[in-house]
Amino acid sequence: MVETMLTYFDQYAEDGVLTIEVTQWGLWLPNPETAGRQFLGLARLPEYVKQ
Repeated sequence: MVETMLTYFDQYAEDGVLTIEVTQWGLWLPNPETAGRQFLGLARLPEYVKQ
């Protein structure tokens, strides 16, 4: 995930900040200039957070 963020940082960052979109299908880097987004990866919440 970190490699993907580094690769796309200049294209996807706004004022030096990357936005990460969290959906049920994974983590995404939304492109601020287009309607597209770059897949970042999958993550699972720990059980204690789900409760």
